[in-house]
Amino acid sequence: METPNHNPEMIFDEDLYTIEWSDIENTEIDYDHYLNDIENFFRQDIENEILEEDIY
Repeated sequence: METPNHNPEMIFDEDLYTIEWSDIENTEIDYDHYLNDIENFFRQDIENEILEEDIY
């Protein structure tokens, strides 16, 4: 399968897509934010499920 706008002459810049291991190691995780995101995801999912049940 071909991509219609594919340009074989285009140069791929690997530096744009490279992550250094030190960047990962030194990252601090914001657990509160992470947990809030998870809670919001499930809350929205449950709300959407309830709305879908009302439709049927």
